[in-house]
Amino acid sequence: MKREDSWQLTSCYKKHTCSKATKIGIMSSQWLSKAFMKKICENPKIKLRSLIKKAHSKWNVDLTMTKAARVKQQALDEINDTYGEQYRRIHDYAAELLRSNPGSTVQIQVERPPEFELETPPPGTDLRPRFQRIYICLEACKRSFMVCRPMIGLDGCFIKTPYGSQLLTAIGWDPNDQILPIAYVVVEAETKDSWRWFLLNLCDDLGVDKIRWCTFMSDQQKVTLNLNLCN
Repeated sequence: MKREDSWQLTSCYKKHTCSKATKIGIMSSQWLSKAFMKKICENPKIKLRSLIKKAHSKWNVDLTMTKAARVKQQALDEINDTYGEQYRRIHDYAAELLRSNPGSTVQIQVERPPEFELETPPPGTDLRPRFQRIYICLEACKRSFMVCRPMIGLDGCFIKTPYGSQLLTAIGWDPNDQILPIAYVVVEAETKDSWRWFLLNLCDDLGVDKIRWCTFMSDQQKVTLNLNLCN
């Protein structure tokens, strides 16, 4: 419209002779990988046909199996690089927790490849330490639990990332019957050794006098060590 920032529909042709375009060059594999990033991050093993079906239903675009595979691989490469960068900064994360929460406890355990023990490792071997476990107990949560009922619930769950791992938690109950997180760890797997490492650190934080009177609740009797941990 003249002298206006608007449009006016003057003609309407109900019959269309043009065909639908289901192959659009502007929707490159790089653009599609960013569009599917969240979906692939939630399910790295998603099937290519699911991506093809999603692209057709959302944008009316037909993807070939080759392009869908390229889209998925580009998204996985971006996701893995992002996770790798976060793991490389795990010590920065620990330092920030200790700075912003004085009195807290953060323990990081790493593992090295077997070649690290050799005097002359094979050329090209990556000898950098690899993340294995991290234990976190914030000072505010610890002080709160010291005045709560002596009951600790233990549980674990999987962490859905390309690197796997599991989250183990210890929680209490506050006077309002609300969940009070005490401490948590990220470990390579839920094993007797990882639970023992978690509870030993918890004993050091809470003290023997407090934890020896605590009642532990666990869904699968993961913790049979009980008070022997603190002896």
